[in-house]
Formats: sequence, structure tokens, C-alpha cells
Amino acid sequence: MTRKLRYLAALALFFLLVQPAGAILSIDITQGVRNPLPVALVNFSWEGSGERPFDVGALVSRDLRRSGMFRMINSSAFISAPHRPEDVEYKDWRLVGADALVIGRMAPAGDGRIEVRFRLFDVYSQEQIAGVRYKVKPGGLRGVAHRIADTIHEQLIGWSGAFATKIAYVVRENEEYRLMVADSDGASPRPILTSESPIMSPAWSPDGRSVAYVSFEQQRSMVYMQDLETGKRSTLAAFEGINSAPEFSPGGRRLALSLSRDGNAEIYVLDLQTRKLTRVTRHWAIDTEPTWSPDGDRLIFTSDRGGTPQLYRASVDGGEAERLTFEGKYNAAPTWSPDGKRVAFVHGDGTNFAVAVMNLQEEGAIQSLTERGPNESPSFAPNSRMILYATQGPNGKGELATVSVDGNVHQRLKRENSGDVREPAWSPMQP
Repeated sequence: MTRKLRYLAALALFFLLVQPAGAILSIDITQGVRNPLPVALVNFSWEGSGERPFDVGALVSRDLRRSGMFRMINSSAFISAPHRPEDVEYKDWRLVGADALVIGRMAPAGDGRIEVRFRLFDVYSQEQIAGVRYKVKPGGLRGVAHRIADTIHEQLIGWSGAFATKIAYVVRENEEYRLMVADSDGASPRPILTSESPIMSPAWSPDGRSVAYVSFEQQRSMVYMQDLETGKRSTLAAFEGINSAPEFSPGGRRLALSLSRDGNAEIYVLDLQTRKLTRVTRHWAIDTEPTWSPDGDRLIFTSDRGGTPQLYRASVDGGEAERLTFEGKYNAAPTWSPDGKRVAFVHGDGTNFAVAVMNLQEEGAIQSLTERGPNESPSFAPNSRMILYATQGPNGKGELATVSVDGNVHQRLKRENSGDVREPAWSPMQP
């Protein structure tokens, strides 16, 4: 049973079972594409005095490597080490087997800022295909590195990476529950909320500035929204009964959620400006886990109205719900891809689940992307190409993992300490 649907049956079962956990994640690529693109990256020069404030080139290289799409050529094979376009000798890079070359330099820019320049070359066409200059404070250099990696990924693969994004997840440490936010590579983790009561179902606002979540700090489920910069939060749903599964609309003006205020759990839409509440579903069954279409007109959700949990689609204006899944005893925890082409979900027998996708243009065809196991809570990257989910590591503890929508690239976000982490949510692209 998935996390949110199990929650409706036994609200805090998971949290009674987990062990203390730390908050640091590290990425381990377990499977990549068969023929990754060979890329040479010359570490960016530092043209200032003293030590460089941050190694931008090294992080760009790590990002590209962990995507599973690139093979980074070892610098020990390099014949030359250019940092300016006029110093590039293309034959040097053909000899080491590179298809693409990345060079860059860093220098003080005044006002305490650092200027970063990078250039990307196609070795065989012998032309520059990308080049960008940034000026940022030292604290912004990590973000610049991620953006450079996104640009390189897009130019060489055809779609942007999702390196310059963040992830949210829930972890328990000792007797405290923490809602964490970190960079997409697990770096710079920070707690957004610490509580002695369970926290569940984080959901990002479209602008990436706020997170909605479910907290039990009042001894019952309530939905809150919290500003990540100021820490200020507001209560969004504190109705009688269950308040769960918040999900922002694409424009950020509305929130879909599951409420049992009128009896059993139904799907509602809350207007965040007027606080008007609109009921979407009307059925005796449990309806939960809503996810929005990119145009904001429809919702896909989980319901057991057919006897087992399956995916249904309905207009936000209400009306008859359309069943989407028929294959398998258990299909739940849907997440609609930002490009609108797919829905990802967990697919299984009620005990073990694969992360699966359905092409919404070919409804009924389910593709499993992972082996079956304790997998749950899938969340699409904003580029619609990767899916973040919770699973179980070799030591039996909870971990996060990602899989590409074609099933070719797999990664594990390993914990440095023992314990479990759950409820992942991938942010939109950062401004």
C-alpha cells in the first residue's frame, strides 16, 4: 500500500516503525545509458589571489557524470588545458576521444562578486555551441555550476537537465521529524520544520518559494504552507476529519487535496486567495492523492471505488471520473509529468511495487521502470525526464532514488547515516 493511501487507513504506522536518521544524501549511479557521450572538461581556471572560492568545474563534471548520459574523460589523458577559445586545439580532443569540450574561467568581478565564464565546443564540427557569463556572490557559485550543467545537458542531449533544482523529503532523527530541503544532488540540506509529530506529503509551489505539507503537531492531520525564505507559514486545511495530500495547481492559485470533512475522503480544490472550497468527487470510496494536469483543468487521483486502488481522471469542475488503469491489482500515488505526456505511479500487488509510467496518449499501456519492491511516492523532475521516489536500500533502510522515464538511468541517493527518509518531492526549476 502506498504512503498516502496507507495513511488513510492507519495514519502514522510508518513513523512508528522508522529508526533515527541523518540528513546528508550522496548520489550513486547504479545504471546509465549504454553509450554515454564522451565529454572532456578542463577544470576552470581561477584568476584571483588566494584559493578559489568554489570549484565550479568540479561540480559541473559531477553533475554531468551523475546524469548517466555522459562519460567524463579523465584529465590525466588531456594533451592540453585551454581556458580561452583561442587556445583550443581540436585535434587534441579528438585524440582523447572527446565528442564535446567544456572550458571555463573564474575571476573577481568587484563588489565581492565572482565572474564565471564557460564555453562548450563540438569537437568534430569545430565550433562553439554554447557560452554563458555569470556574475554572482561566492554563495551563488554552486547554483551557477548547476545551471552550467543544465545548459550543457540541453545542448548535447536535447533537453535541459534538472541540476539547478531542489528536493524536499521527510526524515526522522532520534525522536524528531524533519522536513528537509536540499539541492538536487543532496547537497546543502536544511530543515524547514522540526517536530515531535509526523510530517507528510510535501508539495512545492510552482514558484519554488513555498512548500505545503501535512503535519500532526495538533494531534491530528492539518495542511500548512510555509515560505522557505522567511519560515512564515499559514494553515490551509484544518477541517474535521482527515486533511491530506496537498498539491498546488500549475498557476499556484489553487490547492487540490483530500478531505473527509463530509464523511469519507474526497478530492477538493481550495482557492488560496478567496479560500473557497470546491468539491470535485462524490463517491462512497476513498479518493486521494490528486495531481494536476499542466493546463490546470483536470486531476488524476487514486480511488478504490472499483474495489482496489486505481487511477482515475476527472475535471476540476467535477462530473464523472474516468478510470485510467486496469492492469494490476494496485495502482496509486500518481504524479502528472510537467509536459503533460505521462503519469507516473506505483504499480503492484499491494505489497511490492514498481515505479511505472503510462503514456497518456496511449492510455492503458503501462511500462514498469523499476523492479518491484518497497517503492513509493514518485515525483517528476521539472524536465519530465526523471522520477524521484522512495525505496529501500540494501541495509533495509529507506533511501531515495531516481529513474529516467525510459528506465535506462538509475541512481540512489544514499544516506551517510543509518535510518529512513521518505516522502520525496522534486521542485520546479529554480528562478
